[in-house]
This record gives sequence, C-alpha cells and structure tokens, in this order.
Amino acid sequence: MSEQLLIYTWGGEAHCAPSDTMPAYWSAVGAGAEGIVLGVQLSSDGVAICCSQADLETTTGEANPVSGLTAGKIAKLDAGKRFRSTVLGKDNQPKGNGDDTPWDGERQRPLYHPTFHEFLLYFARRTQLIVMPIPKSNSKAAINSVVEVVVEELGKFGLENKTMLSGGKAIVEAVASHSPVTPTAYRAEEGESANDAQKNAVALGCVIALCDAESWGGETDAEPAIIATSREMEFALSPKTFKTISKSSALVGITARAIHETRSLMREPQPTVADDFAGKRINRMNWTCGYSKVNQDTMIYQDDGLHVEIMEGGEYSGAAALTTYPIIGSFDAQLDFQVENPHQGTTFELAAIQVDPGYHHMANNDLSRKSTNLTFDVHGAPPYASSERDENDGFRIGWNNGPAVTQFVDRHPQSSNIYNKYSRDVGDGGTDNLKGSLRLVRSGSVFSAYYMDKHNKAWVMCGAANVPTLCDEVFLRIGVKHWPKRGITPPRNALHFQNFRLYLI
Repeated sequence: MSEQLLIYTWGGEAHCAPSDTMPAYWSAVGAGAEGIVLGVQLSSDGVAICCSQADLETTTGEANPVSGLTAGKIAKLDAGKRFRSTVLGKDNQPKGNGDDTPWDGERQRPLYHPTFHEFLLYFARRTQLIVMPIPKSNSKAAINSVVEVVVEELGKFGLENKTMLSGGKAIVEAVASHSPVTPTAYRAEEGESANDAQKNAVALGCVIALCDAESWGGETDAEPAIIATSREMEFALSPKTFKTISKSSALVGITARAIHETRSLMREPQPTVADDFAGKRINRMNWTCGYSKVNQDTMIYQDDGLHVEIMEGGEYSGAAALTTYPIIGSFDAQLDFQVENPHQGTTFELAAIQVDPGYHHMANNDLSRKSTNLTFDVHGAPPYASSERDENDGFRIGWNNGPAVTQFVDRHPQSSNIYNKYSRDVGDGGTDNLKGSLRLVRSGSVFSAYYMDKHNKAWVMCGAANVPTLCDEVFLRIGVKHWPKRGITPPRNALHFQNFRLYLI
C-alpha cells in the first residue's frame, strides 16, 4: 500500500447527501476527500451532465436515462427527491434508512444534476478528478460522442492533459484517438482481478487501473498504480476487504461514497476533547461563556448539560459558550442538542470563528454582569461557518466571508448580517422534532454541516461552503439567539446541549 492512501469520492459524499449534486461535491471536499470520481453523460441535446447513475430514477424519480431528456428538462428535476440517510454497520454495509427524505425540494429550492461545465467552474483546479464518460450505448458513435464532448469541456479549462479519463477498453481507445495527451485509467470489467486489470492497463497505455476490491484475486504487480473501487459503488469497503487489499504495494487510492467511514479504515478517530457538561461547574479550561446583548432575556449555565434559557417576549438577545483554546487545521466537531420549543425567532448553532473571546465573561451565573460581546452572538464576529438549526424550518450551513461589519445602537455594538449567507433548509425543523445532533467538519477552507434527528440515525449533510477568509486557527462556538420577528412576541424557549466531541483530522 502507498504511504499515503488517497480517498476519492464517487459522485460526491453520496452517503450523506444526494449523489452528483453541487452540495455533495462540496461536502466531499469538506470531508477531506482528495479527489472526485465523476460520471458524465450526454443529454438528448448533447450537453454533458454530471450523473454517475444508470438513469435519473435513482435520484429524481424520473424513469428516463439522461440521454432521453434535454439539459433544460434535467435541470428542472429534483435530484434530492429520493435521498434517504443510510445507517452503516461495523462492516460498512447498509443496516437501514432514515424515515424521511430531508433533501426533497418540495418546501425549498430543489437540487439538480449540474452540467459538466458548471462542475468544472468550481472544481476544475480545486481537487483531483477522474472523469468517467458514460455513453448512452456501446456503439462506437455513442462512445466517441461523449468522449469528444468531455475532452472539449476540459480543453476550455486547460485541463485536457491534466485530468484523467477512465473507462473500459473502448473508452480508453476513444480518448487516445481524440486526445492523446489526456491521461487514462482502465476500469476493470466485472469479476476481473486486479492483476489482470493491471495487465490490460499496461497494454492500453493507462497510468492507473481501477479495480473491484471484491475481485482482488491475490497478489498484484507494483505497477501500474491501483485505485480500489466497488462494482456496485457501495458506501465504503468493509474492514475485512480493506485489510486484504491494503497489502498491495500498488494500491494508491480507494473510491467511496462514505468518506468519514473510509478514512476510519486507515485510522480510527479518537476525540481530542470530550465534554459531557456534567455537574454544575463549567470547565474553564474548555469554555468561556457570555451574552451578545445587554438585557435580562437570556441565561446560560451548566447543570448536567449546557443550558440556555430564553424568557418570553423581550428583545434581541443571545448567549454562547466558546472554546478557550484554538483549533488548528482540519477538525470534526459534534454536539447533541434538545430544543424545548422550536419556533420562528430562535436559532442555534455550532460554529467556527477566528476571534479569541479574550476573557471569561460570566462569573457565578450572575445575570447582572452582562455586557455586549459579539463573539457570543450567533452569526456574530465574522468570518464564520456554522452548522445550525434554523428556527422551525430545518437544518443548514451559515457562513460569512466578509469583514466584521459592526453597527452601534445606543452605543452598543451589533453584528451586521450584510455578508451573511445560508444554504437552503434541510429536513424537519418542526415542533415534534426536539432532539438530535449537530456536526461541523473542516478540511482546508471548506466546511460541511451535518445533523441527526429522530428521523435519521445516520448523519445527513445539510450544506457545505468554502470560507477561505477563516484563518487556520479558529475557536468553536455553541450559541443561541432569540429575537422578535414579524411583530410576534417570541415565546419562552430553552436549549440543552450535551456530549461535545472534537476530533482533529
């Protein structure tokens, strides 16, 4: 096995998000995948569409192949309609699905399968790519058509000699004919051993062989390099299969739909920080707590859980706990929550900011000692990235790439949301969905937000964003905010947080 085994995502982080959509691609990069394996097919009017599935029914429910519809009609289909979360067992095999379709676009703007050109605008030089041209039939004309369009699109970005195209013998030969400078990877046929695939790759002039992990077939040669995959494109390899194939010195990468589970095969994650918020005394080595506004509407304290209580009515207010220590580089932070009264006018988050809170703001839960500090304000002290529950609308990612714009009201600072951005809401934010977990993952400048709730016992990705203005060193914020909205007096609410876990990845 190579000293550094690379993880390639198949169709994006399709274990946690709808396959072959922009959120899934962003999430894959945010989860730490080093490359993306991408299926590309032609619509009926000859436009290259990102879709790794045999047809559109798997994602959209539309019983048509990509080649049966125009690009315009495909863009109007909801590519998140059929997505359900999937629980994986210890062998990384599916053990059950969630009981809702959280990315269904009926309430929010739907997802879609992007064109290959749109994909390249965002990811052409951001990550390694292995593109699989998928023809509508095995005819020579169909193969040549899809290869020609894919190569042409790569040429617009100056990538025809840098991006690897992959497929069977016919695809590889077509690529060599249309663009001899384009590197190729041989995709093994079903049941073909890794050793045989390597021999075919050599004969075809390929630099990589993509082989089925389930058909490994014993020892392999040292060259060419091998990327292990699965014929059925399952979520992740089982630990047993990984142990078998990792003995090969030729192995350089693995394709998977479940990125975090695949990374765990190489190194089991262990929490760097674990805080259950037990007892009544906040661990000051971990947290500093405070308020975002000068008023008596909010109280934060610890009592076998971190609690934020909000009084009925009142004005804009909020409270938060911030890590006292910096988190440097990539991380995976997770937190359990319980909300008593989901409603419009209350949002809570697990966020990354780069402003040091600077002091222990609250002493002995003394409500009289409140002052304004925007590091304790949800969406305050930008730039930031947050995994959040948006009122009673659902879950999402929020982020701000802009400078920290501050307004002053009655001499007190107040955050401006002029540069705030939010993904669409995902899943159930209703009044009978009270418990769950938030998760925020960073890889480089890309952040991914996830949640679990009563419908989903496996993580659902609810948004990903590139936040390059956040520096390498950040602090984490567990925050709640409350405000009057649309003339409605906000009701009482309470948030309870437990089981904070921080993994450095």
